[in-house]
This record gives sequence, C-alpha cells and structure tokens, in this order.
Amino acid sequence: MKAKIGIFLYILFSFHLQAQDIKGKIIHAETKEAIPFAKVGFPGINMFTSANENGEFFFDHLPESRLTIKVSAFDFKVLLEEVDLSKKETLVLSLTPLHTVFEEVKITASEGRVQRENITSIAIASKEELFQTGATTLGESLIQIPGVQSSSVGMGISKPIIRGLSGMRVVTYNNGLRIENQQWGSDHGMAASELGLGKVEVVKGPSSLLYGADALGGVIHFIDEPYLQKGKSDGYVSTKLESNSLGTTNEVGFRIHKGKWRANVHANYINHADFQLPDAQFIKNSRFWGSNFKTSLGYRHKNYQLNIRYQLSYLRLGIPGHSHNANPEAIDFISNVRKREGTLPAQYNFNNFLLIENTIFFNRSNLLIELGNTNSDLQEYDEKVTLPFTHLNVNNSTYNIRYTYRLTDEIGLKTGVQGMAKINKNRFPSSSLLIPDANSFDNGIYALMDYERGKWRFQGGLRYDVRYLSVKSSAGLDSSLITNINPEAMNRTFQGLNYSAGFVRNAEKTSLRFNASSGYRAPHLSELKSDGFHHGSLRYERGDENLKSEHAIQLDLALELHYDHLEIVINPYYNRISNFIYLNQSEDFAGSFPIFEYGQADVAHLYGGEIGFHYHPHKIHRLHINSNFSATIAETQDGEAISLIPQPNFNTSIRFDIKNKHKVSFKNIILEHIYYLPQNRVGANETFSVDYHLVNLATHLSIGKAENLDISTGIRNVLNTNYRGHLSALKNLGLSQPGINMFVSLKYKIR
Repeated sequence: MKAKIGIFLYILFSFHLQAQDIKGKIIHAETKEAIPFAKVGFPGINMFTSANENGEFFFDHLPESRLTIKVSAFDFKVLLEEVDLSKKETLVLSLTPLHTVFEEVKITASEGRVQRENITSIAIASKEELFQTGATTLGESLIQIPGVQSSSVGMGISKPIIRGLSGMRVVTYNNGLRIENQQWGSDHGMAASELGLGKVEVVKGPSSLLYGADALGGVIHFIDEPYLQKGKSDGYVSTKLESNSLGTTNEVGFRIHKGKWRANVHANYINHADFQLPDAQFIKNSRFWGSNFKTSLGYRHKNYQLNIRYQLSYLRLGIPGHSHNANPEAIDFISNVRKREGTLPAQYNFNNFLLIENTIFFNRSNLLIELGNTNSDLQEYDEKVTLPFTHLNVNNSTYNIRYTYRLTDEIGLKTGVQGMAKINKNRFPSSSLLIPDANSFDNGIYALMDYERGKWRFQGGLRYDVRYLSVKSSAGLDSSLITNINPEAMNRTFQGLNYSAGFVRNAEKTSLRFNASSGYRAPHLSELKSDGFHHGSLRYERGDENLKSEHAIQLDLALELHYDHLEIVINPYYNRISNFIYLNQSEDFAGSFPIFEYGQADVAHLYGGEIGFHYHPHKIHRLHINSNFSATIAETQDGEAISLIPQPNFNTSIRFDIKNKHKVSFKNIILEHIYYLPQNRVGANETFSVDYHLVNLATHLSIGKAENLDISTGIRNVLNTNYRGHLSALKNLGLSQPGINMFVSLKYKIR
C-alpha cells in the first residue's frame, strides 16, 4: 500500500512540475502601438516586472498553469486576464485608453479577483490609504474602511469593530495565519503591526467559508507588501515624529530577489509618552513603546512555491484609567506633567508568529498547504512590581489544506480542510487567574464552487466545523488565585454547518451583488467562566457555563454605479444572530465596580450598511472627493437596544493630486472630515454619546529627481476637538481622547 502511494505521489509531482519562459508585448488597443514601461505581473504568485521602452516583457521559470495576469499603465484601463502558461506562445496584451482613472484596481488575496467581482463583501485598503492622514496606530487607521470602527483604551490599545461586532466575533489573519492573542479582553489590543504591511482586506459579516468559525462580524486579513521583481533589491530607513505624545517610530527595511530566492526584512521601534488632552493636560500612564521584527523568505522552482514568514513583536503598554480606588474620578487619571518612563499598571505583550506556505501548481489547479503557529504571551502588572497580576499564554497551531481546480472555463472549485489546536495556559508566579487553563481543538471541511457566464458569476458552498473544548479544574490552586473565575472543570463540544450562496453581475456601468451566508461562534472561556473583577475594563464580570453557540445568517446586497467621473456604492445588510451572547450591566455593584453579566438573547438583529461615492470632476482631473456613511442598528427580538454599538459616522476626504516634476515634488494634499453622529440607542445602564467632528489635514511630497526622500506632514484633530468616543474605555471616567497632533514622517529609499 505504501509503495502504491509513493508511486502515485511521484507520478503526480514529477509529471506536472514543469517550468515555462514567457515573452510578451503591451500594445495600445486602438492604435496598436507599443506602450512603454507598463507594469506586468501575476498577483497569484507575487511576480512582477516592467515592460521596456518597446512594450516588451519577459518572465522565466513560470509554472505551466492557468494564472491571472495584471497589466497597468498610466491613462489606461487595468487589464486582468487569465492566461494558460502551458501554451508556448508570445503574449500580446492590449490596453484600452481611459479618459479618467479613479484609483488602482485592487485584487483580493482570498479569491484572486478584482474587488468588484467578489460575491462576498470585501473591502481593500492599502497601507498608504490607511495612513494617508497620519494615523498613530494600525488600529486607529482602520476607520478609513467603511463599516469598520475601533474601540480603544488610550492610544496604544485598540480593537477593530466590523458592523457593530468585535472581540471574539472578529477573526484576525496575517498572511493566511489565524492570530489568537487573548482578544476576549476589552483592554487586549490587536496583535498586528503596520510594519512591512502591504494592504488590509476586511470581510464584512459571516460571508466567507475560507476562514473558519467565530467570524460572525467578519475577518480582518493583514497582507504583507509584495516581493521585488527578479534581479532587484532596495531598502529604506524612515522616522515619524508626533507632537501630541512626543511619539517616535523608527523603521528600516530591505528587499531582495535573486534567482529562485526572494526575501523581505523589516524592523521598527516605537515610543510614545502620555498623550495630551485638548485642554493641554495629560492622561496618566497612556505611554507605550515596543519593537517589531518581520521577515519573509520566498522560494520558487518550476511549479513549486514556498513562503516562510516570521514575525516577532514586543510591546509595553500603559493602561490608562485602570484603578482599584473605591470611587475613581477623572481627576485621578489626569496630570499637568507628561511622563515617558514605565510605571504600573502595565501590559507586556510578547508575540511570535510563524507561517510555512507551500503551493504546487498544476495545469488547471493548485494545491495550497499552510502550517502555522502563533504564541502570544501576556503579562499584566497591577500594583506589585515583582509579581504580575496575571500571566497568560496562548499557543495556537494551525493547518490549512486547500485544492483549487478549474473544472471548465466557466466552473471553478475550492475544497479543503482547516483546523487549529489552541492551548490557553496560566503561568506562575502570578497573583490571579482571569481565565482557567484550557485546550480547544477545531477541525473544519469546506467546498466552494463558482460558475461564470457572460456578465454573471454565481457562487455557493458548504462548511462543517467542530470544536472540542476542555477546561481544566482550578480547584486545587491557592484560593487567592481563583477569585476571578469559576474553578470547576468542563468539557463541551460545539459544531456548526454553514453555507454561503450568492451572485454578482458586472456590466460597464453597474455592478450588482447579493450574498446569503451563515456562521457560528462557540462561547469563549471568559464568557463561560468569568466571576470576578476586571480592573482594566473597570467592571466585575460574571459568566454562564450554560451558554450556547451563536448562529448567524446575513443577507448582504450591494449596488455599484460606475460613470466616467462618479462612482456610487450602496451596501445594505441584515445580520440575524440567534443565541446572541451579550455583556449587560446590572443594577448591582461589587464595591465601586458595576457588575456585568453574560447572558443570551434568543435573537439579535443587526442591520444597516454603508453608502459612499467617489467624485472626479471632469475639468479638474486631479481632484478626488470621497465620502461614505456607515451605520449599524442592533436590537434584541423585543426591540431593546444592544449595548456597545458604535456611533454612525460620515467620513469625507478631499484629495488634490499635484504631481509636479520639480526638485521638490508635491504629490497631494488631503483634507479629511469625520462626523460622528450621536449614539442615542444604548443598552440598559449604558450612557449616551454626543456627536462631534474631527478634521485632519496632510500633504505628501518627495525630494530629488529620483524621489529618494518622501515626506509626509500634517495635523490630526486640527480643531483640537474635545471628544469622547462611544466605545472608548475612558469615556465612563469622563476622560477625553487626544487633542491636536502634528506629525512629520521622513522615508529615505535606498535603490
């Protein structure tokens, strides 16, 4: 039997592992003249080059497979076309001239398609778009994406919210690796960094079968910047200075591609003092600092591609608003003096992420095998310098095996298995347990099929997941350690059968998309076992061991209108979640802390959506006006408002592209206005939030003929608005968000 399997694998791999050299030419679709210096590449295998002055290009050692080629040139429509590389012929690719060009065409990593061709609701933003007005952190920058907001504890700790859902209902991926980092805690931020980042994809709602359980709100997928084209190398050094927190971010990076090997290496150091309020005072202990290191190593030979990605991060975060006082007041957390040195309480986060990605290409298919591990170590110091209040470690090992096959030119199939083994462990010595030791094991199997014909594309699929949770008993530990949890052991199994079905119709002027999908989320340890104080979130939490799994059904509809100078997007949705788990503030108090209890509503209804437009005036081609409105309404089956839902908001930006060719070359000027409407629909005992305006201003320029030095500068919160975000953990203490913040960023490119 073993011999037969070995012979089969030998035939399978040796027969198909061939390589191909491809020549091609880029021409004008109307005049048939060559288009010089167009950018040409294959996004699926991360290979790119540039055509020469005669429009000619060349690739060597390409897999003999069907891949999508992308061609772009200024003033031409971006070309995306599937080509069969097994045919040994010269490619002649025609580009159609455009009167106006709105933005770069974006391709999703999960589907390998243009954004408007996806049946699921996926938003894409590049790093440049996220940080165009100088956001301090990656979490803060995500509000640039319609439907995405952020909850925060000061400047250093933030969590993403997708259409009103966050925490355990939002799953984070990094280059295909699922990240687990104790995201159940309200004062536990994202384990992600903008270092070496290329783009972010946000899947809104349970609308994808490729990511597994828990993502009822959606998925945030961080994707690194691409490798360089073959034979090239470059590097950079950069620094960013911010006035509000006297913050600095210093960064270096290097990329190289030689022969079959490619590599990216990045490192940074971040340091911020206490942030300043609009009234010129400071929030105590809002300081934070840390370092990140990230590297990617790629290898490609014939029809085989390997990527090894590793990330190491260390963050030391102050926890503003953390208190053991019987009756804490705002004045307790405000100072007339800004400080930078470490003090307590504080978090120490140490994260290691490793992903090994193997792809084998066949003529009409490919096989992806991903193996990964994440280890997140969190120490939280409260009052004792030598003994952490709690020390938590979560180690998560993942696998993902996916086979993608083109059955015919019109029918494609994705099928696979996916899972993870997560170990939550308390480390000692520490003075308290917030969650018990536990192991969980996930396994899922899925299949997704799509059919294309003309302007129509249909997609449908199924996925089955099962999770086994084993909670260890804490009864044998010192009684002083288990004041915050239920110490009894527990074993439970959760499972879900989910589906996704929808269509998209793309015409020249319109795109229409509809998707119906389901998802499930098992209750988390903190929801099942909590029974004590959480000083970082200023409340007492009480769990419920009898909680059931949540099950969601979302309907998502999108209409896009595309005109020469105007694009309009209308994207309503409805998300129905049965057995909805919520944290509700009771009327009781434990000392000065309000008691919050986990409970379940039979049904929760979340609905709303995003509306936006991009206007490009005919006579002012360099002017871009973008505006979008996002809102979510959440209520139980009885019509009662669900707490902790973000404020509706308008986000409008005006960008003027300059692109002069002087020694000092200004690229653009951006004025951004964000208006947060009042949040009057609040849960029991939750406070209202008033409306407020934020204005940001930025400009980008480069110096030198080769544009080796890039400069970005601007002002955030230009009006020095005194505001309290509805989901800021400091709001209940009467503490405001940061005031005016001037920034300047310098990046020197080494080519």
